[in-house]
Amino acid sequence: MEKCAHDLTDWKLWPRNAITHRFSLEQAGDAYALMASGKCGKVVINFPD
Repeated sequence: MEKCAHDLTDWKLWPRNAITHRFSLEQAGDAYALMASGKCGKVVINFPD
């Protein structure tokens, strides 16, 4: 894990920038449909606190 974190900073890759779409838990169906379409980068489903 340490090497992975080191590589990310060396290569200036930030995971936050890889996320293209964010959905609420209530929108999970839409999130899965988008993922299945292949027309997105990374999709995040946010769970309530």
